[in-house]
Amino acid sequence: MKPRHYSFASTWRVAAPVAQAFDAVADLERYAVWWPDVRHVTGIDDDTARLAIRATLPYTLHLTLHRTRVDETSRHLLAEIAGDLEGWASWRLGADRETTVLRYSQEVVTTEPWMNAIGSLVSPVLRLNHTAMMRRGQVGLARYLSS
Repeated sequence: MKPRHYSFASTWRVAAPVAQAFDAVADLERYAVWWPDVRHVTGIDDDTARLAIRATLPYTLHLTLHRTRVDETSRHLLAEIAGDLEGWASWRLGADRETTVLRYSQEVVTTEPWMNAIGSLVSPVLRLNHTAMMRRGQVGLARYLSS
């Protein structure tokens, strides 16, 4: 079966300094501290971590993220994704008055044969699942940065 391609984009706003928010999203090993759907993280090296992610659907994604760009000046983080999904994810941060705006983009394909086989049937459900996961991530990050 042919891999299914997914594009995701989200915009978050948090009441915190840009540098603090950038540090939080750049620190892959701490995602499980503030993002409820990131159930477990194992650091591999300074730029790589394995994550177990489970959102609303009863399935845990196992991913390895490898930071390929961490640009504090432009506030851009880029990571390669491998595992149940393959592709990349990007965070771009900026300030808007007293809030930080985080723009998340992701381009991935599914690697599991069962995901590829049923992808066309469950694609809308997977997109809703992703939206819910991102919403909880934004709330978790805001809470984490305010503590």
